[in-house]
Amino acid sequence: MKIKLISTIICVMAIAIVSNGCLTTTQKGTAIGTATGAALGTGFGALAGSASTGAMIGAGVGALGGALTGDYAEKKREEAQNAQLQRQLYMERQSSSGRGKNYIEGHYEYTKKRKWVDTSKKERVWIAERYEGNRRIEGHYQERPVSSGYWQEYEEKTWVPAHYE
Repeated sequence: MKIKLISTIICVMAIAIVSNGCLTTTQKGTAIGTATGAALGTGFGALAGSASTGAMIGAGVGALGGALTGDYAEKKREEAQNAQLQRQLYMERQSSSGRGKNYIEGHYEYTKKRKWVDTSKKERVWIAERYEGNRRIEGHYQERPVSSGYWQEYEEKTWVPAHYE
């Protein structure tokens, strides 16, 4: 009775999760792995004497395996998509001019730059009288640097001559 109930719940959950279209490949892999692992764990657990323990262990192992597999598939899909975009860009450049290069006229470009403006200064600090071993050091003023400053952003206008890209 427990096995049928657990199997039914797992199957219903797996169908509900997998049929949802808003999941990533990793999430779908996790859901499928969880359902498959729980089903197999229930079967092996029933043979060993505890179907519920087998289902929990199987679900955990299946979730981990499914997540890793889904993540791997997602990365491979993204790599293939990037390669396709690069091929498409290359073909567009080839077809836009006879030499496979785009001609860009000379123009000005504005680039944003940053530089550090140092506003450090020295500060006079009173040092109280103290003893270092047998030696007495009288109280005195000492100048210490105080670091400060800020980043200043500015635009720089640069001429870019005509060229092929």
